[in-house]
Amino acid sequence: MILPRHGFATLLLLASACSGAASPAMPEPSPPSPTPTVTSTPPGPDAATAPPSALPALPARSRAGFSKWRAAIENYQPVVQLGNTAPLGEARVPFALYLNHIHNRIHPIFAEEFLRAFDSLPPDHPLNQDLSTLLEIVLEQPTGQLLRMGVVRSSGVAAFDIAALNAMARAQPFGAAPEVIASPDGRVYLHWELHRDPVDACTTRNARPYILKSVP
Repeated sequence: MILPRHGFATLLLLASACSGAASPAMPEPSPPSPTPTVTSTPPGPDAATAPPSALPALPARSRAGFSKWRAAIENYQPVVQLGNTAPLGEARVPFALYLNHIHNRIHPIFAEEFLRAFDSLPPDHPLNQDLSTLLEIVLEQPTGQLLRMGVVRSSGVAAFDIAALNAMARAQPFGAAPEVIASPDGRVYLHWELHRDPVDACTTRNARPYILKSVP
């Protein structure tokens, strides 16, 4: 699946109009409450935007609204569930190396572009609070292309969740993953918690690799 790109201005417009809705947190890797996948639904009231004059001048690559990510934020059902994962074993080191590779691709987008763009907002802006969102990411092993992605635990601010989703979408494909880290269905599964705090941001400390016991 090829995922769309989203511009900075769009995210800030969304943030100015709504605070988003947080999904219930879940213990890791326990199943969370329903949250998102990557399909589109018609825009609702949350997609309202603020006047462009109210926003700082930020680079924008493409225009897409909240509706593009709505299912990934509101209705996503995680594949990784309590009891359906196997020990990493010999996959632990190759998985860690692959996570470092993914981080090298997403850091310039998420930490250096998005988070720095948010710095230009007022200190009390929702996007400048202590935020984190947990994503489930499913990759095709031979190419590292995103096959599935959604929010396992929302930050409570829709624009921040969109920024996290967008960073991953823009950074992919991540290249071939070691076969040893693939689950029985040939896919690579991980959860990644992204933070507003620039120290934590997209660090691999908050990335959790999984191997499923069987084909889901």
